[in-house]
Amino acid sequence: MRTLLAGAAAVILLGGAVPAAPAAYTSPRALPASPVLPDAFRNAPDAAPGEAVPLAEDWWKSFGDPVLDRMVETALAGNLDIAAAAARLEQAAAGLKAAQGALLPQASLDGSGGIKRQSTEDVQGRAFSKFPGFQRTVEQYGLNGAASWELDLFGKLAADARAARAEAGAADAGLAAARLTIAAEVVNTYIDVRAIEARLAVARARVAAARETDTLLRQRAERGVAALTETDRSGAELAGAQSAVPALETALEVMRNRLDVLMGRAPGQAAAELGAGGIPAVRAPAVPDGPAALLARRPDVVAAERRVAASDARVAEAIRARYPRFTISGFAGFLANGMSNLFTGGAVQTGASGGISLPLFTGRRLRARQAAAEAELKEAVADWRKTALLAAADGENALLALTKRSEQAAALGRVAVRLADSRQRIETAVRAGAVSRVEALGVERQMLDAEDNAIAARAEAARAGVAAFRALGGGWQAAGARLAVSR
Repeated sequence: MRTLLAGAAAVILLGGAVPAAPAAYTSPRALPASPVLPDAFRNAPDAAPGEAVPLAEDWWKSFGDPVLDRMVETALAGNLDIAAAAARLEQAAAGLKAAQGALLPQASLDGSGGIKRQSTEDVQGRAFSKFPGFQRTVEQYGLNGAASWELDLFGKLAADARAARAEAGAADAGLAAARLTIAAEVVNTYIDVRAIEARLAVARARVAAARETDTLLRQRAERGVAALTETDRSGAELAGAQSAVPALETALEVMRNRLDVLMGRAPGQAAAELGAGGIPAVRAPAVPDGPAALLARRPDVVAAERRVAASDARVAEAIRARYPRFTISGFAGFLANGMSNLFTGGAVQTGASGGISLPLFTGRRLRARQAAAEAELKEAVADWRKTALLAAADGENALLALTKRSEQAAALGRVAVRLADSRQRIETAVRAGAVSRVEALGVERQMLDAEDNAIAARAEAARAGVAAFRALGGGWQAAGARLAVSR
């Protein structure tokens, strides 16, 4: 007991000999302020094209397409990027538990048993063998419980736990970002598939119109009514129309296979699941606030902010590593030379101790580690600010594109309608003998060109709507309360 008290006194005296440290970490510099962003979007539409849809985590359902809904849900359940992000969250959660566990006392239970036959030919054995009652064969059994606790007087372990908590928050936001990204990619790819299907039908109609035109002109040339230059031009137009079909067929297969990969399955299954369908109508998200709200709404921005918090805590941990570490430990158990008397009073043994570890000379390793942690904090702050600025730019660009692409789609749609009306009128004129079939086919080719442009514009407008949902966070903030534990 006197020895134990003397050891404890030494620990206390040594602790008093080192410089005092603040009880709570104070950052070597003021923590960075949040990036300054406007409270309103400059490009927010006065009236959203179509009906504005409130932001929600299942925003894709606003397109009203059951096939699309099933594909997005399948991707969210089976996509491998999301699975990897979920695994990173599990790793971060395990790291947080480990860091929190380091703040608690550690306990263990150890047992041992053995038998030894002493040699009488070495110096020790020859000396002990002369004592009365010497036994060459000795059994020894032990059972001990031990406990130790590192007293986190300067907050090093607490800083490590704060860093782990922030890293878990970043991983949680990273998982949300992965889900938002994959959902948007599935919707965009689905739009591409429907657009290519529609454009492929138009391309095949172009081939039919070009073939009929070429046939009619060749017949005229044979009768001497048309020049050979006209048949040369019509043949070239036919070849050009035919060349577009395989390119679109290839693009369609590529997009279908991409859908399968996004859903986490082997290519070749999407075609049967897709069936027939059209390009989803444009959907515009409601814009209740401005870029400043993206600091909490966009999961990638929140993840970057959590990495700043983690880096700041790592700076605190590096500073605390230069202060003493105090530990207390003790044990209690039994030790005997036979099982029969192992659990008797005479076999009881106990012990307690205290310890201190003070880094005196580390070759400036600890200072270098602190400098590295501070540099990592600067990097994290720069990444956070950059991510926030890019998010604000994404929002402005997406809202502007949504407005302008919708206007473009509407204008090209009107062109296609006017040319379709013109085609009907010229078909009437053909039946009346007022114009030739070749002239009617020329108008039909113009109409098909306009329809192809209108299809592409509708797809771009629909993708602009998807980009707007994604840029505004896709409604993730509604479930963002789960990040409160990381703050």
